[in-house]
Amino acid sequence: MNAPKVKFTDIPLSREIYFMHSFLFEDNWNWKKYIIKKHPKIKKVFSFKSKEEKINFLKNYILEVKKENQKLIKQNKKKYQKDWKKIEKSFFITLSEILEINWPKNRKVIKAMMSINPICPRFLNEWSFSIFYNYKKISYAREVIMHECCHFLYFEKWKKVFPKTNHRKFETPYLEWHLSEIIAPIILNDLRIQKILNHKADFYEEYQNIKIENKTVPEYFNNLYNKTIKEKNFTEFLKEAYKEIKKNKELFKI
Repeated sequence: MNAPKVKFTDIPLSREIYFMHSFLFEDNWNWKKYIIKKHPKIKKVFSFKSKEEKINFLKNYILEVKKENQKLIKQNKKKYQKDWKKIEKSFFITLSEILEINWPKNRKVIKAMMSINPICPRFLNEWSFSIFYNYKKISYAREVIMHECCHFLYFEKWKKVFPKTNHRKFETPYLEWHLSEIIAPIILNDLRIQKILNHKADFYEEYQNIKIENKTVPEYFNNLYNKTIKEKNFTEFLKEAYKEIKKNKELFKI
């Protein structure tokens, strides 16, 4: 099977600053709470008025944290790589079977960029994502890597099933993005993946608070997944799930 390899690397400083700033100041989901929890001192950034001052503070803060934790970042990079290497092949084969699509031949590497940001954005165009440098358990790192890698193959499948979709809809705040974030943990909770992951994958808490027909969004789409996969296939599930989320689009104006 022609699957890519995950390569662990460092995130460029400019990208680290940009996303820290975005999540702290431009995010509708209030995800800044996750950053502040890990970095209480970063709250000082809110005392600055101009964007330039904020960016400058973030730059200095990030450099300082990375310098203080240089050894740990290096150690965990090796630790993540070692753990991932054990399950990479079986995960990529299983994911390909579940999504019913082969890995593209032109993608050899997925970059996992070590970051001090606990929120892990992914970049579909270049097949890369950031990963927090200091998880308490290696299983958390494993789940993040699986979740992000799932997105890359999932959208390859999406492009085949819905070829006319504008690719910008693969990003927030579009329904197509929401659906990808709901389906990724559903896939990771498939029994075939659970044999590799060994713990239940989490959904965004925002989705736990939305209900369709008296079921939470994760429950609703998980039931649809189990039913459709049993009776039909993943392609049909994707079509059904897309219909359902469009039918309930008002619920996803978060």
